[in-house]
Amino acid sequence: MQELEQGRSLWDDALSRLRKNKLAMISLCYLVVLIIVALITPWIAPYSYEAQDLILGATPPSSEHWLGTDSLGRDQLTRVLYGSRISLAVGFTATSVALLIGVLWGTVAGFLGGRVDAFMMRVVDILYALPFAIFIILLTVVFGRSLILLFLAIGAVEWLTMARIIRGQVLTLRHQEFVEAAVSMGLNRWQIIRRHLIPNALGPIIVYTTLTIPSVILLESFLSFLGLGIQPPQSSWGSLISSGVETMEEYPWLLIYPGLALSITLFSLNFLGDGLRDALDPRVSKD
Repeated sequence: MQELEQGRSLWDDALSRLRKNKLAMISLCYLVVLIIVALITPWIAPYSYEAQDLILGATPPSSEHWLGTDSLGRDQLTRVLYGSRISLAVGFTATSVALLIGVLWGTVAGFLGGRVDAFMMRVVDILYALPFAIFIILLTVVFGRSLILLFLAIGAVEWLTMARIIRGQVLTLRHQEFVEAAVSMGLNRWQIIRRHLIPNALGPIIVYTTLTIPSVILLESFLSFLGLGIQPPQSSWGSLISSGVETMEEYPWLLIYPGLALSITLFSLNFLGDGLRDALDPRVSKD
């Protein structure tokens, strides 16, 4: 007797399609390695983060300093490794803030509809009209410069697109049979949102999250480039690039290596986001 073929869930199918995307899988492996390296940087960095050698000064890459040193004699490899910790922390933390606000805002607006939806989305439209960079600059000027404030400020301006995406998804889901069944069973609005709407919108949430992280990292790099982000002695890839631009004609390695680290990471996050989009939505899959 022939055995029945065991069915696979939507997530199993998505994972199978993602594994076939070689570019996305290479990007995923790179990001996993990068996160692990960032976490263990204090134990693997070749030199102390604060170590200076003014007599040595800026030197090109060598066997002792693989990525060279800066004008203060600080090892550039060590600074790039520590910069990855700051850049990734900003990316993931600010994205989490944007994710929390955007998902809740979009879900409530889409599910309640009517005047509540109209009011909430007009708020989003008004905030969209404000220049993000200027808004963050004003926050840093008024409340001072701190790492926590930077996380919150960037997250507070990156949730708008997420809210729109989730609202559109919820507008489609709220008329589905399983939502009507939940209403007929007496579940309140919060239970329907938490148990049914958000779980069924996880696909777009996951995809847009992977695309928000590089946007956040790039925004932090831009602010650090302007001198409004991470302050010395801490450094991010953006602040290292800012320092490298000032001396790129004399010491090009101070710009090249942090620039490469930032570029490769941004490309990897975008490739992974594209791969997840294709995997979670078979209609746009390339297979």
